[in-house]
Amino acid sequence: MGLIKVDLGKCEKDGACVDVCPMGILGLHEEKGPVVRVGLGQFCIGCGHCVAVCPHGALDNVRNPLAGQLPLEGFKRVEPLQAAVFLRSRRSIRCYKSDPVPRQTLLRLLDIARYAPSGHNNQGLSYLVVDDSESISKISGIVVEWMRGLVKAGSKLAISSHMPGIIKSFERGEDRILRNAPALIAAMAPKSSITGQVSTFLALEYVELYAPALGLGTCWAGFAQACARQYHPLPEFLKVPEDKAVTGMMMVGWPRYEYHRLPERNPLDVTWFVPQ
Repeated sequence: MGLIKVDLGKCEKDGACVDVCPMGILGLHEEKGPVVRVGLGQFCIGCGHCVAVCPHGALDNVRNPLAGQLPLEGFKRVEPLQAAVFLRSRRSIRCYKSDPVPRQTLLRLLDIARYAPSGHNNQGLSYLVVDDSESISKISGIVVEWMRGLVKAGSKLAISSHMPGIIKSFERGEDRILRNAPALIAAMAPKSSITGQVSTFLALEYVELYAPALGLGTCWAGFAQACARQYHPLPEFLKVPEDKAVTGMMMVGWPRYEYHRLPERNPLDVTWFVPQ
């Protein structure tokens, strides 16, 4: 079959699939229903919107088949208050139990990242998971080496990020870099990717939001992430492929403590645009 296949016995020619196509490659034919505009099929990004929006299951797309899409009937829309509490209850977890996280659980956690938005539906991310304490400790040590270099060079980043104190803490056995987390996720994108960094932030945010449903806690590993971009010994230790770059890092583990309140944040700052 070509790019799309239409079941005319089910199609009502309402044009919804045509309207939602982000690339505008579909048109509505009076008799054939949705059709691919001449010469535009190559621009399909495989997002699956055209298939997903049809309430009759009349459309199929080889780049995102109907058979692989999960029906939404029966799933209740989350109530606004419930959704707000869920989002507000997200916490950056920095205190972990020493128990390891099973790899099957980590795979389940990472699988949700596949459904995060990505520029032009490029997706294209891959993940490296470090789940042994010795390696995680070595990574923290490499980050400390990078910090020492910045402190010695008088870097403003070192002072503003309190790196001298972090180094001293590490030297006395307190890891304030990776927090003794039982697992560390490193997201990687092709160096040639224009959207890789943004796609990584979106994907790992999905991971962060899904983690509590599995009983897990997460925290962005900002120091390690910055180190991986600036200090070659870290990607070298991680055996990052030459054509890829580390675009995000996140700690994962079982939270040692449970939170009982929702902290407040700064007031909302909004300006409504007034046209001339």
